[in-house]
Amino acid sequence: MFSFLRSRAVLAWCLIVLLAALGSAGLIAAARFYGTETRLAQLAQHGNARAVADEAGREIRAVLVVLGGGTLVLALSLLAALVAARRSAAAEQVLQREKERAEVTLHSIGDGVITADAGGRIDHMNPVAERYTGWRSEEARGQPLAAVYCIIDERSRAPIADLAAAAHDASAQDAEASAVRLLDRNGRECPVRYSYAPIRGRGGEDLGSIVVFHDISQIRSMAQQLIWQASHDALTGLVNRREFERRLGELLETAKNMGRQHALLYLDLDNFKAVNDTCGHSAGDELLRQLTSMMLAKMRASDTLARLGGDEFGALLESCPPDQAVRIANAMRETVREFRFVWQEKTFSVGVSIGLVPIDTASGDLDYVLSIADACCYDAKNKGRDRVQVYRSQRVEEAGKQDELLKVSQINQAFELGRFRLYRQKIVPLAVPDAPEPRYEVLVRMLDRADNLVPPTGFMPAAERYNLLTSIERWVLSALIEDLDHQRARGAFAHHGAGGEHGFYSVNLSGASINDKSFPDFVRNLLTRYQLPHGLLCFEITETTAISNLTKAAELMHELKGMGCRFALDDFGTGMSSFAYLKHLPVDYLKIAGMFIKDMALDPMDYAIVESISRIGRILGMQTIAEFVEDAETLAKLKDLKVDFAQGYFLAKPEALKPLDDPAHAILELA
Repeated sequence: MFSFLRSRAVLAWCLIVLLAALGSAGLIAAARFYGTETRLAQLAQHGNARAVADEAGREIRAVLVVLGGGTLVLALSLLAALVAARRSAAAEQVLQREKERAEVTLHSIGDGVITADAGGRIDHMNPVAERYTGWRSEEARGQPLAAVYCIIDERSRAPIADLAAAAHDASAQDAEASAVRLLDRNGRECPVRYSYAPIRGRGGEDLGSIVVFHDISQIRSMAQQLIWQASHDALTGLVNRREFERRLGELLETAKNMGRQHALLYLDLDNFKAVNDTCGHSAGDELLRQLTSMMLAKMRASDTLARLGGDEFGALLESCPPDQAVRIANAMRETVREFRFVWQEKTFSVGVSIGLVPIDTASGDLDYVLSIADACCYDAKNKGRDRVQVYRSQRVEEAGKQDELLKVSQINQAFELGRFRLYRQKIVPLAVPDAPEPRYEVLVRMLDRADNLVPPTGFMPAAERYNLLTSIERWVLSALIEDLDHQRARGAFAHHGAGGEHGFYSVNLSGASINDKSFPDFVRNLLTRYQLPHGLLCFEITETTAISNLTKAAELMHELKGMGCRFALDDFGTGMSSFAYLKHLPVDYLKIAGMFIKDMALDPMDYAIVESISRIGRILGMQTIAEFVEDAETLAKLKDLKVDFAQGYFLAKPEALKPLDDPAHAILELA
């Protein structure tokens, strides 16, 4: 509009100049004509006709010159007017295009824009501002800026009236601290970040102000997601090692500075590899997710459970004394042990070995505490798995080490002085309890310096730690085969194999012997020297040991089976109840783990597990043996399930394979 008015003014001005030029030319011509007329009259009075004619010609030419000049001025003025009008129209078009472009830009940007006049009343709002405030531009025009753009502090929730001061303060803070919440017309909130600036004229006068803001809810959500991903495990949702170590560092600080007691648990799953190898990583991932939920259920709300990598977990028990930490750790261990994981009609069981380290004022730095927790977890695995190993101070640890070294000395002395003793416990066939064929599990005991019997739990852990286990097992096997050869010579096995029935003596084998390449040759030499009845010698391997060394176990079984030996899987059901691997192992007997037998009369779950193992054994042509039979009710239920054999103190206590001079040693006491 301004450009249009300006072009009209230019044209009017040009017209005025043109008229002025024409008027001036006419006035000049008229004045000259008047003067010429006077002179011509004077010349005519004197009768000088020629002079009159000459004067008239000159005046006419002069008038024509004046009129021609006026016409030229008129033409130039018209030309200038046209040029000015065209330039004015072009400028008007440019300004119109710029205005349209500015309006399109203002409507297209993703930020909300609000302009106000010098009195703080709204002039204009773009569509984004309309959407976030709930006001239409027509409704908001003339309203106070604070009434439409209503923001509150995100932390204090106090209204912000002075936008200029708040924006200035925000520029000096970080982006998160400068965020505010915008309240729309209906009271809904949205986190925004904004800028405020005054609009000033060329002379510095205040023309108004402008507010530009944008929604940061999506940016904040993405930032929070990235922060979560940086500190959590994507599979289980637990905190990761980095966040775990940060929290552990805080607990160490509070323990040292404030005297608080905490506890660190280092957990490593037992037999997890079997699930991965059998069913793939998808099954392993699902198992980890389910175990995570179960372990969290046994922890307090203030505790932290983290996945440190693979099948390793860590737990922080805040403000937790050692005795309570042990109870929590055992509750988690028992929960994992009793859990049965089902995947594609296969059932698995796992365990967990836990290292527990109390955190107090005497604790070392973070790396030291983690290292001793890892070492305790390793000890728990070495001592049989599925247990909690509590860290002991250096003094107690040294005393324990001295005790272990003393036991090692006793073991070496037992080899030298022949102080190992063989015991046997009868395995009773449930179909024919009085069958004459001998069926026994062979056990080993050691005599200490006072001639007291030491059970395997009193010396086997030290033997395993100091690599003496294979030597003990070879001694047991040699002594047993020699004794069986003497019994054979006396006709003790006259009924062996009669009517298709076979007796056996079973000997426990460890993973160390399975991995000993010379062990098959050792057995072959013994069997070559002593001609025992075929099938009389049976080896027991725990299920977890067989699975952990599946390839070597299968090779050993096939080789020893070729020598006439039999095999039993001990503690069956504790390691993995997926029966697929049984197809690859030449197993004769499944010894059902005692943890399922002892409570099967009262626990429907244990009863169902025993029933399924018995049924699978019959399908695969393997006989079943129930361990830890302690009462008549359990025995009756085993008979109902058609379990083949039973073993336990209710049926027979262990007895010495060779009578000792002291009759008290013949029968091992329950303790």
